[in-house]
Amino acid sequence: MNHPRPFSATRRCLQAALLALPLLAVTTGASAQTYSGPIRMLVGYPPGGPADTTARIVAEKLAVQLGQPVLVDNKPGAGGQIAAQALKAAPADGSVIFMSNTHTVAMVPLTMKAPGFAPATDFRPLGAVANFELALAMHPKTGAANLAELGTWFAAHRNEASIGVPAPASAPEFIAGEVARQLKADIVPVAYRGATPMVTDLLAGQIAAGVSGISDFLQYQKASRLRIVAVSRTTPLLPGVPSFAQAGLPSLDATSDFLGLYAPAGLNEATVARYNTALNQVVALPEVVAKLQANAMAPAAGTPGEQALRLAQVSRALAALVAQSGFVPQ
Repeated sequence: MNHPRPFSATRRCLQAALLALPLLAVTTGASAQTYSGPIRMLVGYPPGGPADTTARIVAEKLAVQLGQPVLVDNKPGAGGQIAAQALKAAPADGSVIFMSNTHTVAMVPLTMKAPGFAPATDFRPLGAVANFELALAMHPKTGAANLAELGTWFAAHRNEASIGVPAPASAPEFIAGEVARQLKADIVPVAYRGATPMVTDLLAGQIAAGVSGISDFLQYQKASRLRIVAVSRTTPLLPGVPSFAQAGLPSLDATSDFLGLYAPAGLNEATVARYNTALNQVVALPEVVAKLQANAMAPAAGTPGEQALRLAQVSRALAALVAQSGFVPQ
């Protein structure tokens, strides 16, 4: 004969079941937050460039740290704009991330009327990857050892005074414009389609000076074929070369370039923290440090919040330069 359970026993069973519900919900939620499939790392430039090379270095090691495949997906065009738009449209589940330089996430929104994305609201920083400084280099024919002497040379050689930049509506173009303004030189920056043709003309003396990434000038500086007289921030790669601010251009103090990793804005906190931890571990690896330094980059690290703050600071500095130039977004 089956006897009914005492009321107290039934109540204890019910209480145990109710207590288990929150634990079940937490466990279920945690598993839903964990993405374990392949990760696509978008890059807005073709294979072989600095952003792509760095992405492949990081992707290989990030896959090991996360225990998931990380595949570089090149979507070149429009200064990274196509890749940025693809990130905005991607699911916010951790399956798609974006390796970007400053140009795409800071410069494009300032120079395009409708870029198709707003980094502050559409993207979630995952962390910093690498820093690479911008530099002003001069042809030896100027005989200038610093910015002041370059200004003197420009004044005496108006027909030869020119500053090349690797792309229109880029940070180097606005930096070159600010340099010319501060030196009181009537110069319109000469925009090229890439750093290679610009550096070629600079080496040949077709232009007197140029602004681009340090990596574009470094080998020629070492060979005394060009002279770097100022950089966005001082670097061990160029001991003794002052920053723009130290050289008398404080308006260029926050214009250094960097690579960062981003996700769609809706990515949950747990995944952001997991990816950030893995990224910081990757950029600290000796082999990664060596490869970045070989490409004239310095490894970076930090929290997502620090990366968001730095992006905001650089964006403000570049916005001031764009406004000063009178540039009208296209």
